[in-house]
Amino acid sequence: MFTDIQLQQIFEKTKGHCHFCGDKLNFGRYGLKGRRKVQGTWEADHVIQKAKGGSKNHENCLPACVKCNKLRWHRKGSDLIELIEIGIIGKREIKTGTKYGKIIKQKLLLRKQGNKKRRRTI
Repeated sequence: MFTDIQLQQIFEKTKGHCHFCGDKLNFGRYGLKGRRKVQGTWEADHVIQKAKGGSKNHENCLPACVKCNKLRWHRKGSDLIELIEIGIIGKREIKTGTKYGKIIKQKLLLRKQGNKKRRRTI
């Protein structure tokens, strides 16, 4: 558990932005469990994972939005880098309206619909 001062230090390292996606975070929304969709909710991400010998203290942490931190949770460095690179390419394709961008956009929509349907049954 971190003190308010330590949380402020972590938050300020990126000027209040997620160190993965760059989205703006809200300091007061730290650690709101189950609030993944609430904009600005964040967690302290251990840069060097504890399981890999990283320190548990605030100096080894950067702020990450809950969504990014959850995506990273069980992925190794190279897998995470690949996931981010594919995401950057996909986002660019969608933004420029290419044939592949339209396919990716449709697949994202189907995934979101499937996720929403599964959440209703839980």
